[in-house]
Amino acid sequence: MNRFVLMMLTVLCVVRIAEAARVEKPWPVGYALNVAQITDEKISYIKSLGISYIELAGIGALLDKNLQSTEVVPNWSKRMQDIATILDRHQVRVWSVHMPFSRHMDISRLDEPGRLRVLEAHQHVLDALTPVQPRFILFHPSYYLELNQREARVDQLLRSVRFLNQAVKDHEWEMVVENMLGPELTVNERERPLLRTVEECLAIFSRFPEEVGLAVDMCHIAEPEHLIRAFGSRVKTLHVSNGNGQAEHHYLPCDPRGTNDWNAIFSALQASGYRGVFMHECKFQDEQEIVDCYDALWKNYQTHLSINE
Repeated sequence: MNRFVLMMLTVLCVVRIAEAARVEKPWPVGYALNVAQITDEKISYIKSLGISYIELAGIGALLDKNLQSTEVVPNWSKRMQDIATILDRHQVRVWSVHMPFSRHMDISRLDEPGRLRVLEAHQHVLDALTPVQPRFILFHPSYYLELNQREARVDQLLRSVRFLNQAVKDHEWEMVVENMLGPELTVNERERPLLRTVEECLAIFSRFPEEVGLAVDMCHIAEPEHLIRAFGSRVKTLHVSNGNGQAEHHYLPCDPRGTNDWNAIFSALQASGYRGVFMHECKFQDEQEIVDCYDALWKNYQTHLSINE
């Protein structure tokens, strides 16, 4: 091969990589934002960065933390209307809402009066969310379990999911359930929450109403691309962060302390036909970091595809 041909091939390769880096991301960026932090200034700022979707976090503030009452704290009805006004002004949409979770708010509770009380509280929260009109309502499947309760907790979860799915549908929204952290079954003489492995997720979801989707948390499981591929189009939303499936790190995706393979994750999302928001639930100092990191990861993925074609 003469030097001219070699030079031309090098130029073509460089051009191809540059073109790949310009391919638009198929999923808009979003992030989880505590409802207490929503102000006109904050929403104006994130919109200026190109963030048009949020997940409402911190929703537990709407309820008494010990569930002494199932009613929403009174001032939150007006607060939700104010939040809706702010979001509408800046054309930012609530993609998802992370529903309250705790030992008391566990939808797999074995004590039937307590479980029904939890469902009642969730219904009141759903009603309070009406002004912000979310697309998805996200639930945890359980809290930590006492030893040897797993099958009984699954049965209670199924009862709750059927009820809550209808309650969510009554608002014309969609229900999703999140996979949970669980590198080992037990920790500190407790069992970890339900939906801790790909296999357990598949087994339990096979008993859910088919329209209930999966929210994939990329910190809760090692190599989350396998969970994405296993569920395909049933993956409805994401919690994007870096981690290793061992702890609740929720690092920024570009943080090298995590072990996620973003090229494999992007490939799995494309193969599954995911069309939702790239919704971050991660640690950061400024929202600009989220946008810049996503851009960098996507450009790296496009370069990876070009080199490996």
